[in-house]
Amino acid sequence: MKVDNTDTINMVENHIRSLNVIDNNVLNILKLIPRKIFTPEAYANFSHVDINIPIGNNQHMLMPSIEAKMLQALNIQPNENILVVGSGTGYLSSCVSLLGNKVHSIDIDNNLVKISKNNSDQDFLKGNILYENLDLMNNLSIIKKYNIVILTSSVDNLNLITDHMGDQSRAFIFFGKKIAPVKTGFLIKKLKTSSLSKEYIAETSVSHLIVEKND
Repeated sequence: MKVDNTDTINMVENHIRSLNVIDNNVLNILKLIPRKIFTPEAYANFSHVDINIPIGNNQHMLMPSIEAKMLQALNIQPNENILVVGSGTGYLSSCVSLLGNKVHSIDIDNNLVKISKNNSDQDFLKGNILYENLDLMNNLSIIKKYNIVILTSSVDNLNLITDHMGDQSRAFIFFGKKIAPVKTGFLIKKLKTSSLSKEYIAETSVSHLIVEKND
């Protein structure tokens, strides 16, 4: 079934470009994938509005502007394998799948895993996404397997992720206290074991991945 993608194209051309997102690979992917397919039916009319859209279980689709800035910052290459933590509705994982090689998209909510898998069953995708119901906190060692790690929720300790990253890898991580209304998105590059760089990319409201520990 052919999907009218006019609204998605207009969003990219009229809004995303204005945010200094100029990477043509990213812009073309965003225009190709109809965002409405991945938006809950109750919010279909808001699929191209720059807001966080509820998807259940206190989770949200990220704002289109945040996703675009994230993808541009990561500069994903065709030979790179990506771990997406927080499948959501499958939209971000689908975008990533057309930029990179293999995508492992995990979520602690099995219902969202099922929704993502169903939404991603599209002819315009490459079929290179593995969706899995998995708790990252019990499987931190898998991070090292990937060239790129994307967290769609926030943590209050960057080392929780960076300590497990492999050399020459990158990550996009939202950082902030659980109670903070706005979290900061950073691009993290790990060159070697003790060498990290951190670049500010954007701020937004996201749910918290890790329960803050008491000392």
